[in-house]
Amino acid sequence: MSKFKKLMLVGIIGSITMAGSAQAACWAPAAVDAAHVRDLQSRLMVAALRCAKSEHDVLPHYNRFVRDKKPLLKLGNGILRGHFAKGRNKKQAMQHYDRYAVSLANKYGAGSGDLSECKAMKELANSAADTDSKLSSLVNISQFHGLTPNLPGGRCGIVIASTEN
Repeated sequence: MSKFKKLMLVGIIGSITMAGSAQAACWAPAAVDAAHVRDLQSRLMVAALRCAKSEHDVLPHYNRFVRDKKPLLKLGNGILRGHFAKGRNKKQAMQHYDRYAVSLANKYGAGSGDLSECKAMKELANSAADTDSKLSSLVNISQFHGLTPNLPGGRCGIVIASTEN
């Protein structure tokens, strides 16, 4: 094989590898939904801690949400772990997942400590606990309340098939 052909082959393999890495870093729709659910859980967890001494104690409502939606929360966390496992060994995947989960809690925990939101968070926790047992229902609640999870690498591109006549 000529030197030119070897260089071309190395270039092609490199571009395929880079494209694969970029694809692995993007967020598929299921992972986006799981991120919404994790974001909702983190938001409510921080509110439960922050509002524990307010007249609108969120903790019992948060606990009911976690207890009643445990299978959905586990499903979402499994999807997130799968997302972070792409192209990584188990230890690296868990480190990335843990960093992501902590960043969500930090995002909400960095607030001013203002207790004026406690009533709304109590209502949000009740709404989340009362919804049906579908991941999409928790995603809808998250979106309705304006929660926007961080998606490092962005959403995966959408490929639309078309036919030419």
